[in-house]
Amino acid sequence: MHTSPDAGVELRLLQALIAVADEASVSAAAERLRIAQPSLSRQLRLLEQRLGLPLFERAGRRLQVTRAAEPVVAAARQALDAADDVLRVAQQAAQGQVGRLAIAVLPGCSPVQLVGALARFRRQHPLVAVSITELVDEDQWRALREGAVDVALNLIEPAPGDLHHQVLSAEQVCVVVQEDHPLAGKESVRFADLAGEPLTFFNRSDQPVGYLWLADQLRAAGVRTVVQEATLTNIVATVAAGLAVSVMLQSFQTILQPPGVRFVPLEDCAIDLILTCRRGPVSVAVDAFRREF
Repeated sequence: MHTSPDAGVELRLLQALIAVADEASVSAAAERLRIAQPSLSRQLRLLEQRLGLPLFERAGRRLQVTRAAEPVVAAARQALDAADDVLRVAQQAAQGQVGRLAIAVLPGCSPVQLVGALARFRRQHPLVAVSITELVDEDQWRALREGAVDVALNLIEPAPGDLHHQVLSAEQVCVVVQEDHPLAGKESVRFADLAGEPLTFFNRSDQPVGYLWLADQLRAAGVRTVVQEATLTNIVATVAAGLAVSVMLQSFQTILQPPGVRFVPLEDCAIDLILTCRRGPVSVAVDAFRREF
């Protein structure tokens, strides 16, 4: 028998091989596969031609796999199992059950909405590999364009026009003070009330857009102060010790629940929480994640 070196073996031929091996009969195998017996016989001859060896021999009224073909049958079973795995994974991927979801957030600033959205997403899509990376705004846009991340969550500044963004909510901004601070007992405050107060805020390198926004707000209110840059942990510790005040989203109170600290709303002050992704079609996982907000 001659076998072409580039001859492929279709799954239907492997299914025919397994059916005949299991049933020990062409007629029974044809009934199992719901095809005509002559058609099944032709498939077996074609498979023998492509493989270059006889597959079955007579043993009385039954067919049995030749000794040479026994490892072929075993390999065919593995191939069909692998094909079933491919179909199952494809179906899961089409439903957003497998794949990846790479999320970018601002350094030290995961929004509280992410906690609930991600928990709901994980319950519905437990096999999706989820990662969270901290990136400043410009690095978020670059990572989205390059496909390194799938969605980004940032504040204040929407993405450039080549990316798609949606505003998820308007976040209340608060002044954060020690619980014994004179402003702690107020229902709300204005930026002008921060005059003369030492102020601590996120590092400019971590929150460039937020840092500029705060500087603009202070300038507009006529407040001149030196801003001490710090990490989130040190900001809270500095405020709790009464060494400075800070400005944060109200939702940080829910996340941090810091003792000895009070969040006082700033009047008429809210900033946008924005979700950004690439334009055009997105994966089912990304689409499902966006719906959780």
